[in-house]
Amino acid sequence: MLHGLGPPPPHVGGDEARYWLRAKKFSHLLELVRGARHPVQITIDDGNTSDVTVALPALLAAGLSATFFIPSDRIGEEGYITEGNIRALHAAGMEIGSHGCAHITWTEVPDEAVAEDVTRSIARLSAITGEKVTTVAIPYGECDLRVLRVLRELRVSRVYTSFPGPATDGAWLVRRTCITANMSDAAIGDLLNKNYSAADAAMAFLRTWRHAGRATLWTA
Repeated sequence: MLHGLGPPPPHVGGDEARYWLRAKKFSHLLELVRGARHPVQITIDDGNTSDVTVALPALLAAGLSATFFIPSDRIGEEGYITEGNIRALHAAGMEIGSHGCAHITWTEVPDEAVAEDVTRSIARLSAITGEKVTTVAIPYGECDLRVLRVLRELRVSRVYTSFPGPATDGAWLVRRTCITANMSDAAIGDLLNKNYSAADAAMAFLRTWRHAGRATLWTA
């Protein structure tokens, strides 16, 4: 899981800036992905302009693709991608997913607000791409069994979390590990090539259980 790329723009605060990777570091990460011993899925959240100015050309040069999770209310705002940018990403073979509309915390609002936020976002992104958007990344990674039940009822095909650990093939609830600016190349390489033991898998399960309870079973 990645966020912004390149120098953080003025509107990005200090806490968020640690999620922004320099372009050179991103290019090296793609080299590590190409050489990884396990399949790796690249996801990029938040719909920053760097999705098209930095990520897209680097991905194409490396022969890789990614899924871009976009908060639809930010489309066209300063520092964020436009409808034309989204169509360019889609035409280049990148997957477009929803990150809600306004990047709100779904655990803090009622079911109806979660459903409206997701439904409206999916409708707009689907209209832009001309293809049904079916995947969702949870804003801030904040979810519980109630939120996940709403997403199930909306027939979201896959839900991407911020729970770290290995992702299971075909799981509806997908774990993701966040890459931050202070992670060394060695640490990233170790992460991409780690052989997870049964104990590692159990710990990842328990960490997810702390937040999502029985919904953790959906990652199996």
